[in-house]
Amino acid sequence: MPHHAESRAHAARRPLLLALALSAVAHAGAAPHAAGAGIAQHGAAGVPACASCHGAAGEGVAASGSPRLAGLPAAYLLEQLNALATGSRASPVMAPLARALTTEQRTQLAEYYGSLLLRLQPRAAQAAALDDRLALEGRWSQDIPACVQCHGQQGSGVGVFPPLAGQSATYLAAQLHAWRDGTRRGEPLALMQKIAARLSEADIRAVADSFAAQPAPAGARRVGGTGLPAGTAAAPPPVRAPGSHGVFQPSDEPIPDTEFGKVVRLGRDVFENPGRYAARYVGNDLRCSSCHLDAGRHVGSAPMWAAYVSYPAWRAKNGHVNTYAERLQGCFQYSLNGRAPPLGDPVLVALETYSYWMARGAPVDPGIAGRGYPKPGKPPLAPERARGAQVYARSCALCHAADGGGQRDNQGNPAFPALWGANSYNWGAGMVNVSYAAAFIKSSMPLSQGGSLSDQDAWDVALFVDSHERPQDPRYAGSVAHTRSLYHDSDDSIYGQVVDGYLLGSRAVPPGRHPPPPAAH
Repeated sequence: MPHHAESRAHAARRPLLLALALSAVAHAGAAPHAAGAGIAQHGAAGVPACASCHGAAGEGVAASGSPRLAGLPAAYLLEQLNALATGSRASPVMAPLARALTTEQRTQLAEYYGSLLLRLQPRAAQAAALDDRLALEGRWSQDIPACVQCHGQQGSGVGVFPPLAGQSATYLAAQLHAWRDGTRRGEPLALMQKIAARLSEADIRAVADSFAAQPAPAGARRVGGTGLPAGTAAAPPPVRAPGSHGVFQPSDEPIPDTEFGKVVRLGRDVFENPGRYAARYVGNDLRCSSCHLDAGRHVGSAPMWAAYVSYPAWRAKNGHVNTYAERLQGCFQYSLNGRAPPLGDPVLVALETYSYWMARGAPVDPGIAGRGYPKPGKPPLAPERARGAQVYARSCALCHAADGGGQRDNQGNPAFPALWGANSYNWGAGMVNVSYAAAFIKSSMPLSQGGSLSDQDAWDVALFVDSHERPQDPRYAGSVAHTRSLYHDSDDSIYGQVVDGYLLGSRAVPPGRHPPPPAAH
C-alpha cells in the first residue's frame, strides 16, 4: 500500500480506535456498579437478591424494618458489610449473607447502592406532633448531643456518620437498642454505644419517629417550642433556678410567641447558624455552639448566661472595659474570622437578648459557678506535638478530618468545624492560646465524652492543633515579630514561633471568608 494511502487508512481508523478505547474505559468504570446491581437484583451464589428485602430501588421496607440502602455512602455500606462478615456487628439474618459474599462482591454492592440517588419525600404530615427535641437539640444534662450534630442537618449524613432521614422507625429503633445492648459495636470512639446507653425507651421512640418522618424543611427547626401540634396547650415546665450543687441552670421555659420572643429566637438562630443568619459578619464555618455547647447553655462550656452576668468587664486583650456587646463583637472578628457587627446591629441585639433570656434569675457575678471552661491539671510531661498528633488521629480526626479542615454534611451544610487552615478561627482567637484550647478539649471533647481524655492528652493535642497555620491576626502590625510582641508575647501562644522550620503566621491568609479549594479530579 502506498505510504499516503496507508496514512489515510490509519487516520480513518483513529476515531474508531478512540471510540473503542473510550468505550472500554467507560465499561471498566461502570463494571463495579453493574456487578453490584446484578447481586442486588438477582443475588449471588448462596445469597438471595438484596432487593427481596430492601426493595427494588434499595428504598427499604418499613413494615419489616429492612433499612434503606439507596444513597448511603459507599464507604459506610462497605464498613457495615465487612463488620457483619467478621462478626463485629451482629445480625442473625445479615451476618451469614455477608460472609457468603467475597470482599470484591461486598465492595461492588456498596458502590452500587451508594451510587443510587437518595430520593427523600416531604416530611410526613403527622411530624408536627412529634417530639424532635432530642434529635435536633440533644439533652446536655446527660451529655447527649443533638443527633444532627454528627449526622448532619435534617439527618442528611456526614462522612462516616450515615444519613438517618427516611429510614424506617422500626429499623432506627432496632439499631439504637443494639447499640445500647452491646449487640452492635466496633464504631470509632464507641460514640453510639455510650450515647445509646443514656437513652430511655421513650427517647429511642422519639428519635426513631423523628427521622422516619423525614426530612424537616431547611430552617424549620423549632426553637423553644413545645413539640406539640399548633393550638395544643402544654403545662409550663418548671423554672430551673440554682441547681442541686449551687450551679445556676437556665430555664426550660418555651420562648414566647411575642415580639420579644422573635428576637430571642433570632439570637438562638444566629448562635446555632451564624453562617446563615449573620453571613455578612462571618468568615468561616464555625458556629457559636461549636465552642459553647448546648446552644450556649452547658455548664463548664463557657455558657452565655454566665458571660452575660459578668459584663461590663476589663479585658487585657483590648485594654479597656468591654460591654457584653463589645465582647460579642470580638467573637465575630476572631473566632468567626469575620468582622464585628456595629453596636446596635440586629445581630448583636438578638444575641444579647438570647443571652439575657437564658440568664434570667442568675446573680450578677463575674465569678459565677459554671463560667468558662474548667482548668485542666498540669500535665506530667511538657506538652509535645508528636504525642498530640497521635491523640488527634485517635480522637479528633473522625469528626474534624485528618487535615484539620472539618467536614460538611451530604447537603453541603457545615457540620464539624475546621481546626486549622483558611476556614478556621484566626490567630486573634482565644483558642490559639494552648491553655485555653486544652481547657476546652479536656472539658468538652470528644463530643459527648468531655473529661474522657487525660490532662496530658488534652495539653498535647491542644499544642498540636495550635501549631498549624490559620488566618492572620486582624491586629497584624506589619510583621510577625512585631505582632507577636504586641499581642502574643507569651509561651501560651505559638504565633510567631518556629515549628518544624516554619515561622507560624508568616504565610497566613488574610482574615475573612476564603473560597474552598477546587475539588480534586
